[in-house]
Amino acid sequence: MSGSAGVVRWFNQVRGYGYIDGDDGREARVRREDIEGGTFVTEGLRVTYEVREGAADELGAVRVQIAEHVH
Repeated sequence: MSGSAGVVRWFNQVRGYGYIDGDDGREARVRREDIEGGTFVTEGLRVTYEVREGAADELGAVRVQIAEHVH
């Protein structure tokens, strides 16, 4: 796993997952249970996270921490 940063592009509060656009250009899926210090994130939040390789070449974001809100 490696450290990354990016911005939450989309997050569905009901389903508990969404996607982060990483600064490295890669998309990572984030699940509610992988967000540290709370479970509420919205589009536009800047976050740091660890990347985990998932099934079917999908990247997962774990140990997600909110850094700041981007306008």
